[in-house]
Amino acid sequence: MSNGTIADEREVLAVCLDELYLGARQVARASTRSGLAVSTERTLSHLRENLEGLSEETLADFLAKNREAHPVQPDLNPGGRLICVHDEEFHHIFRDGEGWDRFRRTFPESDGTLRFSRVGLNDDVTQAMLYAGQQFDWNIGSGGFWLFSKTDGAWAESGRLGNWIS
Repeated sequence: MSNGTIADEREVLAVCLDELYLGARQVARASTRSGLAVSTERTLSHLRENLEGLSEETLADFLAKNREAHPVQPDLNPGGRLICVHDEEFHHIFRDGEGWDRFRRTFPESDGTLRFSRVGLNDDVTQAMLYAGQQFDWNIGSGGFWLFSKTDGAWAESGRLGNWIS
């Protein structure tokens, strides 16, 4: 059984999206992704050691919810602000060296692409963890894990662990 509700996840995503540099109509991958290539004990130890304050129940919920991809639309699209694009369309757009030019013509209001995970929550829904990655051009992008805490009914970033940058 997972912690929290889809509405709780959507609320955390909205706060995270507000902290990212996003276009008016941001393009996002249509399915979630954990950001973990492999959930090895070494990888999990790295998260535990470097994402200060991360609780085991939040991490366990994150791993459980991200065993499989989940459609972003409609449940994980706060306010409908994301344009969800399936992998086949991404492959078509970025099929050659003209991909970013083609992307900008097709989606002029989007600053780049976004991919994120489901949101792991602790039992009392006061801590949240998710992965978010953005790409703005062939060699410009970043991604990592975000930790949020809920105090007095409001979510705020409490930690971040970058795991790639280009």
